[in-house]
Amino acid sequence: MDRFEIIDRLRANYGKFADLVASMPEKDFTFSLGGEKWTAGQQTDHLCRSLAPLNDALKMPALVLKTMFGAADHITASYDELVARYQDKLAAGGKASPRFTPEAITFGQRDELLNELRSHLEKLCSEIEMMDEPALDKLMLPHPLIGKLTLREMFYFTIYHAEHHHLRTAENLSQRTAF
Repeated sequence: MDRFEIIDRLRANYGKFADLVASMPEKDFTFSLGGEKWTAGQQTDHLCRSLAPLNDALKMPALVLKTMFGAADHITASYDELVARYQDKLAAGGKASPRFTPEAITFGQRDELLNELRSHLEKLCSEIEMMDEPALDKLMLPHPLIGKLTLREMFYFTIYHAEHHHLRTAENLSQRTAF
């Protein structure tokens, strides 16, 4: 995927997630099956918490990123390969670190959180749009679960991350209707 395809996929996946959450009544937004399942509000907060440091990193000059995290030490994986690596980590028990774990979220916070999510997404897309295509495969960023990723891999992860949490949210709600 080139950077413009990445931007399109980001907007599509985050838009789909945001539309789902925006359409929820309070009882769905705050529903969680069991203590380990996140509510739709917590899923939204988690995505905001994940996008914010990525945006912060992308504001740094390339030389700073290269100094902090090194130059790419591997060929960029495909989208499917990256998703498989992430799913393997989750299957092995991987979970969000405390920095990315949401607190309780009320229905009254929904609109503000969705605005924050959309803002983070647009900042990310703007940064990607201005990037040099080869830099996506040369610069690295750390992922707390997967390890060091090229920027392109990080963007692949970010695309999938919205899809993953959309699916978790829909699964959680389907359990609500099963009772």
